[in-house]
Amino acid sequence: MQLKLSRSIWRHKYDQDPATVCSAINYRLQNISPRLASTLAVNSIIGAIRKRQVVHRLYLGAGSVGDAGCIRLFEFLASPAGLHCREGLTELFLTSNKIGAQGLLAVAAFLRGNTVLRELCLSGNPLTTDPDVIAEFASALNASRLCTLQILHSNSLGDSFAQVFLSQLTTPYLRELDLSATSMTRAIVPTLADYVRSTRCRLERLQCNANSLTLSGARRIVSAIEENYSLRNVKLDDLHIDDHAVAVAAEDRTIGWQVCNRALSAVLQRNSVHMARVRDESLTLLRYSRALFLRSGMEIDGVHTLASLSRRGRNSHSFHVPSPFFDLPAELQQEIISYLAPSLSHQQRMRIVYFAADVTTLFYFNCQSDGIRGRARQLQALVNIGLSRRSPSQQEPPFEGTWRPPMWWKCHCSTDLQPSCRCLRRWKKEMRDIWLTQVACNVDEHHDVL
Repeated sequence: MQLKLSRSIWRHKYDQDPATVCSAINYRLQNISPRLASTLAVNSIIGAIRKRQVVHRLYLGAGSVGDAGCIRLFEFLASPAGLHCREGLTELFLTSNKIGAQGLLAVAAFLRGNTVLRELCLSGNPLTTDPDVIAEFASALNASRLCTLQILHSNSLGDSFAQVFLSQLTTPYLRELDLSATSMTRAIVPTLADYVRSTRCRLERLQCNANSLTLSGARRIVSAIEENYSLRNVKLDDLHIDDHAVAVAAEDRTIGWQVCNRALSAVLQRNSVHMARVRDESLTLLRYSRALFLRSGMEIDGVHTLASLSRRGRNSHSFHVPSPFFDLPAELQQEIISYLAPSLSHQQRMRIVYFAADVTTLFYFNCQSDGIRGRARQLQALVNIGLSRRSPSQQEPPFEGTWRPPMWWKCHCSTDLQPSCRCLRRWKKEMRDIWLTQVACNVDEHHDVL
């Protein structure tokens, strides 16, 4: 056995990000057993996590983690010593780490019930074609709030993985799915089309490049997308040539793809316009509903009807005079509310009104557990220590990074710097997306297939 160290120092673009732990180090392991390489890699990662008080991204790309290392890593994250990482980790990259069935089960266990992790990359791993393991992974994904999933460049998966995975996928939080270069063929097209046209699909971005779906398969997928009002970015490029290509002129095939792409672009443009309108009207209605229905003296009785909200408004003990709006018949109230958000369905408008009328939702993002508040205070102390060692001219926005901030994150930039804080902008977008999903206003229900 030999352990060779390379002379070059491997650096990554995330190396300077204070809340990111990378597996890139200044040596490479060569000619050693996979088990030893996995142990050394994971121990190095765990050691780096222990030294950080805040970890929002784990970038473990092109490593030697393997199944054993994957299990060891997630056991550590589930322990008290790794709790600070688990509760702050929003991005996890496990690209090309030789992860198989057992490693995927470990990922599923970590994913189940996880409301913090937003992005997961499993690209370049063999994973598994075992339907039971795939079903367990899909079930765990459905019980999470994962937003982005990447499983590309995994040629061993094929149709068997996609068949089980897509048929089990029901999560409303998933926005981006990348299945490029996974050896899918036109046999998977019916399953993919059924998923895209169903109400289970709330994706905004779907990547299926470099698969053998064929031109006819792509046409069927585009036809299914015409019944979908959430997708805004779909890639079906670089597909392999059809099996019957010898019988079809190259020029006709090129024209066929151009027509297909134009039809797809038109559908995606339509969805973009509809979704922008739905989201803008949802936020507008929330602001008006807060001012109208949320009164300090209103008691929460758990009854979700517009009539009950009107009674609470009229009988409110607030110092303000009740609005004449509450004296109107329920039908007129609904008609007035519909003018504020005409693109929303009645059910969507009522969900927003009920949310706005609930005083407990005011503290939805602020009143977290004692542990989370403790982490925020710990982060603030760490930031203060770091800034105290710099001169005023050297001070930078603390923990300004490229990662997705977790829900409990709080911007510590000064007031004049907050408008330019990238993390704060991302955090606001994440919170808006989560809220829109919870009130089911992330899709146009007027056209949605029931």
